[in-house]
Amino acid sequence: MIGLAVTAALMMVGAGAQGATPAVGAAAATKPVTIEYYYRIKWGQHAAFRALYDRNHSPVLKEMQRLGWFRAIRMDEPLTHMAGGARWDFRVTLVYRDADAAVGDGYGKAAEAVMTRLYPDVAKHIREEAERMGMLEEHWDVVVMGGE
Repeated sequence: MIGLAVTAALMMVGAGAQGATPAVGAAAATKPVTIEYYYRIKWGQHAAFRALYDRNHSPVLKEMQRLGWFRAIRMDEPLTHMAGGARWDFRVTLVYRDADAAVGDGYGKAAEAVMTRLYPDVAKHIREEAERMGMLEEHWDVVVMGGE
């Protein structure tokens, strides 16, 4: 789920387009939106976090991409260690097809349907996702302006 700050940032981008001519506003509404999701994982938990991510979350993202919600999915890990507050251990970059796909009501409903289909044991899936999120020191999202 996208955080309140991400939603606010996308609303500000949209607000800039609202004062434009209708053609420009329509073009901005169909422009891809890139969001980077950063994860700082507790020391010693990286392998377990990735195993749960790969088993429970990555398949949902890939199916959502197949359904057209994303143009691209990229997962990165830093080669070297980072120190302190700047440290992140895992980054997922999603290029949504447009702003509506990024923050509209439809995404959550579609993702829930995909999760239910991929993981019939909903209670187990929810439990494992809570376990994965419990392995984090911090998680944050960044809306990236420009480029795809």
